[in-house]
Amino acid sequence: MIRVSREIRFSLLPPDEFSGRKPSNSWAGGPATHRLVPRLNLRCVVEGDIDSQTGYLCNIKRLDKLLRDAVAATIKQCSSDPFTAESFLIHVVDQCQRSWQHEATIVALELDASAFLTWRICMETPAMITLTEQFEFSAAHRLHCSELSDEQNREIFGKCNHPGGHGHNYVVAVTVSRSVSQPAGQIVNLEDFESTVNRLVIDRLDHKNLNLDEPHFQNVNPTVENIAVAIHGWLDRQFGDAKLEKVRVYETPKTWAEYPTC
Repeated sequence: MIRVSREIRFSLLPPDEFSGRKPSNSWAGGPATHRLVPRLNLRCVVEGDIDSQTGYLCNIKRLDKLLRDAVAATIKQCSSDPFTAESFLIHVVDQCQRSWQHEATIVALELDASAFLTWRICMETPAMITLTEQFEFSAAHRLHCSELSDEQNREIFGKCNHPGGHGHNYVVAVTVSRSVSQPAGQIVNLEDFESTVNRLVIDRLDHKNLNLDEPHFQNVNPTVENIAVAIHGWLDRQFGDAKLEKVRVYETPKTWAEYPTC
């Protein structure tokens, strides 16, 4: 078994302007528009066996057509009523399930409103939608274990053990989930969600020395692993009916820690 992902980018145009014409620049998205309207990303993940003759799981041209047709039909269907990102994605999933005829199985669909905000539906539980949004904070820390000697600390933590500390621009990705069935339903109110994360996490850690200013880390080494666990603890059960699925903390673009793992 293998998985393949295919993404299309599209403008959220009025229904009468959304045609099925092939985009001139599919990398940037299509159809093109002169309007200042949202441009979204829709991603499809399929799973199955590789065809022994072609080497394909499935032809990505079929995935492009499937997704663009589903988007066009959804825009027309939702145009008369206000819709949320969740309801838009639910309609797209429904259109894809009706139209897809292939041995490969659609595993998940994801909708990006930006590089920092994503909704996802796993096809095994299509009513359950996840939302992931990124936040950032800047903070200083020093990695040091009082139980170890200075030499042992320097050997384990290297430059990160410098007595004056050092800083990072951290990125925090928070994922929540909820079963959404009503046409205009939401996982969470986005404004309330963002306010909660800001109040409980960002305001608490931003422009702070984690070792000195945050009581939690006075006895806990502020590694990226421990930061992820702490943030999860602060946010757990804070989003009403929505479930906190996981917290991922990027210490650098090359290093992240995620908790929990499932």
